[in-house]
Amino acid sequence: MNNTVDTIPYQQLPLKGQFSVFEMENFQSEFAGVPHRHHAFQILWFTKGSGDHVVDFVKYELGDNILFLLRPGQVHQLPKSGFFGYSITFTEQFYWENKHERQTLYDFTTLFDDSQEYAPIHISHPAAESLGKIISLMQSEQSVQIEGSSTSVIKHYLNAFLLLAEREKKHNAANSPDVHNHDARIIQLRRLVEKNFRQEHQAGFYAAHFSLTAKRLNEIAKEAINKTVTDMVHARLILEAKRQLAFSNRNVKEICYELGFEDPAYFSRFFRHHAGISPHEFRESVFK
Repeated sequence: MNNTVDTIPYQQLPLKGQFSVFEMENFQSEFAGVPHRHHAFQILWFTKGSGDHVVDFVKYELGDNILFLLRPGQVHQLPKSGFFGYSITFTEQFYWENKHERQTLYDFTTLFDDSQEYAPIHISHPAAESLGKIISLMQSEQSVQIEGSSTSVIKHYLNAFLLLAEREKKHNAANSPDVHNHDARIIQLRRLVEKNFRQEHQAGFYAAHFSLTAKRLNEIAKEAINKTVTDMVHARLILEAKRQLAFSNRNVKEICYELGFEDPAYFSRFFRHHAGISPHEFRESVFK
């Protein structure tokens, strides 16, 4: 099977030194109003907005002080206009340059983890004031970075921003994560699924990485996020199938093989079971 070819465009952001912060309304791109994704982690803070922000086929109505957290590769689509706010973009390498920083800085990946459900964060007015001040500090520091200022200052501002965002997420009644969602094993499991879901569909493969039985790992996942390992793999397969059906010209057979299925008929039944419609019907519905 050929290596995976990206068919959904990656938007190039003004990323300097693996970090950037900018006002969204001042950044124009050919991807405005079309689905795209990014290589880095992205925080989108809409201070004011109207219209819909689509993230992986789900529409979210924009409003004032709404925060979206996007992982690398996550597909989203912004309205062409009608919103104001800030974008913060950074790489994992920027945030954690060494082992010491991994041990001392806040593990932001728990905040970006969507192994339960994805949802934006609604920001309170007091928190918005604090976040705005941190943005200003990051912008000031970024403007003098050319003169040799240390990235550690920006990194600690970013750390503070993420901690405040986590606190606001917990305050969101509909968004409060179960405490078990921060189990390091679940975060690692999601990373393993993200890396291997195309080739490895069985829970036993993932359990082996934890020196656990598939049954025990399923119990841990079920308790933490109310999903089994198989549920997580299947959900990721369906999401990728939808992305390819919607944003590429590949036929169903090609998508089937890319996602590790050997029988296109079985893949079509698998898709219908989880999505409620066939792959062809899904593709047609996207372009109605």
